[in-house]
Amino acid sequence: MSHRPFGLFLRSFFDNFVAALMMLVGMKRAFQHLHPTPVQFITFVLGSLLTSFTFDFISEGWPGEIQPVGFASYLIPPFIWLVVGIFLAQRYGVWRLILTPVILWLAADILVGLLQSSIQWAGQADLLPAAVSPWIPNLYLALFAWPTAALMFVFGRQLTWAWWLRVVNIVIAVGALWGWSLLFSEQRLWYAAETVVPETVPHITEESAFYVQPLLLNRALAQLQEGTKGKTDWYFLGVGGAAYQSVFRREVESVQSLFNTRFTTNGHSMVLINDDDTTLSQPIATRTSISKALETIGQRMNKDEDVLFLFLTSHGGADGTFELSHQPLQIQSLTPTWLRAELDKAGIHWRVVVISSCFSGAYIPSLQTPSSLVITAAEATKTSFGCTDDADFTYFGRAFFDEALRQEHSLVNAFQAAKQTIAAREKEEGFMPSQPQMFIGADMEKSLPAFERELFPPQ
Repeated sequence: MSHRPFGLFLRSFFDNFVAALMMLVGMKRAFQHLHPTPVQFITFVLGSLLTSFTFDFISEGWPGEIQPVGFASYLIPPFIWLVVGIFLAQRYGVWRLILTPVILWLAADILVGLLQSSIQWAGQADLLPAAVSPWIPNLYLALFAWPTAALMFVFGRQLTWAWWLRVVNIVIAVGALWGWSLLFSEQRLWYAAETVVPETVPHITEESAFYVQPLLLNRALAQLQEGTKGKTDWYFLGVGGAAYQSVFRREVESVQSLFNTRFTTNGHSMVLINDDDTTLSQPIATRTSISKALETIGQRMNKDEDVLFLFLTSHGGADGTFELSHQPLQIQSLTPTWLRAELDKAGIHWRVVVISSCFSGAYIPSLQTPSSLVITAAEATKTSFGCTDDADFTYFGRAFFDEALRQEHSLVNAFQAAKQTIAAREKEEGFMPSQPQMFIGADMEKSLPAFERELFPPQ
């Protein structure tokens, strides 16, 4: 006999779930299965809180902490339904109605909450099809409103309300619930623990950086060897402009390694990089350091025979600027006219300039000479892509240097292959075409095949 009360509790508990399922599909027979008792009310309040906690726990993750204030805000809807039940009981003289709305809503909320939690878990585990993911927020909105709308609908049927009164009550109930959700949108039952990352001081502000940077630049310039008379030597200068994204450092370092190991620039290459990780080991990129590097290369090379390969990668502005930044230093960015003037001042005749940045096509008019080849990652009014901090290359850098130049022994052919690769990737990912550009002067077009025989030695 001692088990009988517990057995009755379980039967009532499951019957209330059956009633909630019937209510969710609009069946007024739900009332025949309902057991609106105080014990069931307390049980379903706790169950609803547990379900909401589960969803928040899945969403926020571990570690975290419980937020007591969230529990108070989550108890507001059951309290409102309890007030609605008291009103209906007084209005119709049926005291069983006091707990009926709140228990039906809580039971339905538990069912819908479990469904939402399952969807959230599946989404975070990458088990949902990619096409489904954009619709998840809309699905959550529909599931959020479903129990409330269904409850008012079956009550309208059971109490024989006029159709317009049902619609009005549904709109008012869903609107009130929506208002509650907006008012307490920031409340959670469980919050992920905030990881406090201590603020790091940039190496560039350290005292040692003020002394080591001139030494690093002078050392890099000193190791540039003179060109060999009667032979075409290629010189490589790489510039990584924006310090706050390491993709530019990784790209410049990878391209320099490619040119030094597979091509013929070893002893004739240097890099200028803005990145906190290399502040104490590599010279930074500024207008001054770039100017000195171009000047030195112009002095070491044989101007009639040797070729400069200048590679710049960073962010670009719609006004044609190429970003040089290394916070908190105030570094002036590059402009097309400045770069042309520095190349001319250095006396570098044969030039291959590759610029990987947004709007980099703006450099082509200024850099056009009969003895130049200019390649840009984008047209003057277009953006380029792939500047994410965790990447090793930008989209252009990967397509041109890491893929095309490993197959082609022609810079022009490599550009055409990279252009096709980039266009296909941008189309696949839904990006606006960046439209990489190329200019080749008449003298360079005639001499480039001979120069490339030195750049791409026989394997």
